[in-house]
Amino acid sequence: MTQERTSQEKVETLEALAQTQEAEGDGVGLLETLAELAGLLTELQDEPKARRTLTLAYQVAQTAEDEPKIAQAFHQLGVLYHLQGGWDRALELFHRVLAVHQRANDRHGIAVTLGSIAESFQGKREFRKALEKYEESLAMRRELQDERGLSLTWNNIGTVKARMGDIPEALEAFEKSLQTQEKLGDSLGKAVTLTNIASLHQRQENWHEALRGFEQSLGLYEMAGDPLALATTLNNLGLVRRRLGDLDGAYQSYARARDLMLQRGDHLRVTIPIHNMAMIHEERGEYRDALRLMQEVINIDKRIGHPDLKQDLETFGRIREKLDRERDQRQSV
Repeated sequence: MTQERTSQEKVETLEALAQTQEAEGDGVGLLETLAELAGLLTELQDEPKARRTLTLAYQVAQTAEDEPKIAQAFHQLGVLYHLQGGWDRALELFHRVLAVHQRANDRHGIAVTLGSIAESFQGKREFRKALEKYEESLAMRRELQDERGLSLTWNNIGTVKARMGDIPEALEAFEKSLQTQEKLGDSLGKAVTLTNIASLHQRQENWHEALRGFEQSLGLYEMAGDPLALATTLNNLGLVRRRLGDLDGAYQSYARARDLMLQRGDHLRVTIPIHNMAMIHEERGEYRDALRLMQEVINIDKRIGHPDLKQDLETFGRIREKLDRERDQRQSV
């Protein structure tokens, strides 16, 4: 039985359970089921159905009276709204969860929820409010001696500082996260932080530092077996190697990223490394190879309705003009 079929069967089971709970007037159970169903539909990328389920769950949540029992479902709904860009509704739900945890004096629950509130402010680009909530969460994590929570929060603070343009303080926050992760032996967390540090160096055009960071994180992602993170890091490595003049190394990185994305069936993102491979062929004057790869990109764009289709067609036309000029020059000799 395929994983897709198993997931679809679970969707059908949850839908049937929700109908039963609604008929029996089990509001708490219904909310928990709808939250789980919306999460599963989001994972399956069935966005229209996920949004409808999420809306229904939100309506049920408005009538909820036993909030302590369903704080987890409220939080899950908030996360799903956040992922879909519904930050105001996510904030509303997170604040309801926060009030529940505050009444129960649940310090860990408060710290976690403050971090979620900060993430939604970050999504709204209200970075100062996000930073304020992360710092409140950080203080509580210290009080609880929650090392894993501390490393996560320092990482988030670094991300916000970077978005605010405060690069030195962002690097300092990432380094504090890295120190905690090394103490915990958290290899995957360390890979994420090294990627964040490398990305900052990339923005500052510190290419050698960026290369070192991405190479370190690549090794950790390979150990963890995370194909999406691997592909993303390989693509970043390709960009850095290209800026350093290592076209062969860049091409190899892009090719590995392409292969990993194709294995995952990630047609939306696979166009990025293929496009980058085409750009290297163009830079080398290998216009036929560049056109072949750009045609692959355009075919995928058309198949999935990619928003970059117009831009990719223009790139194809530019390379075609270069090939035509080269052919005309040969014929005139």
